[in-house]
Amino acid sequence: MNPAGEVFELVCFREADGAATLGEPTLAFTWFPGHAWRHAVCRSCRAQLGWRFEGPALFWGLIRRALQWP
Repeated sequence: MNPAGEVFELVCFREADGAATLGEPTLAFTWFPGHAWRHAVCRSCRAQLGWRFEGPALFWGLIRRALQWP
């Protein structure tokens, strides 16, 4: 849940070729201690897909309902 009370179901990936990051990394309200986050958006349409987390590990936390599965 984010600070606004929205609940997200995340799927975590090492790579997300169709995603790009926006903004500078921040530790504010991080869900993963020691990991800063940035917004993750679709490279094509710029819709929010989730977040990229940077810290001891680097991974993408993408919102399940924002993804299109083959």
